[in-house]
Amino acid sequence: MTLNKNALIYDIENMAFTIADTGEESRHTLHRVRDICQDGNIDRVARVLGLAYANLLSLMLPILEPPRFNIDKDQSCVPHNYNFKFRGDHSLRFLLTKERKLKIKETAHEYMVALVLADWLEITLPEAADVWKFRASEALESLKELLVNLLSSLNSGFKRSLSPF
Repeated sequence: MTLNKNALIYDIENMAFTIADTGEESRHTLHRVRDICQDGNIDRVARVLGLAYANLLSLMLPILEPPRFNIDKDQSCVPHNYNFKFRGDHSLRFLLTKERKLKIKETAHEYMVALVLADWLEITLPEAADVWKFRASEALESLKELLVNLLSSLNSGFKRSLSPF
């Protein structure tokens, strides 16, 4: 499963523009909100995306293969694609349906976008930051709930009724 950097940045910019367009603050304040993914500011976005990725990796550790990191110092502040490789266990592959994978992917995407926006708005428009902090925590809780259900199904085993039909 891969979260595409371009899709993340597009959603972040799109939501920042929407927040700025609906705001009633001064033009200068709203201009700073819109500049979230511009040169210089993208470094901050990349660091927060990296933090969100690390949080997701630690949360999903029971169902992922151990990640291998190759961090280049020159590229550490550049957003990149975020990869999650699920374990190859037969039972886990059986339980990870397309629907569950899609829900994990979309929830992780929402979490990363909301965390970046909460961080940026804390700096530029503090009164709007709480909404995005709440959205990030809700997405993380939803992901935790999904993983708990998945792991409980994995640990309980499979039961099949004995019937010749």
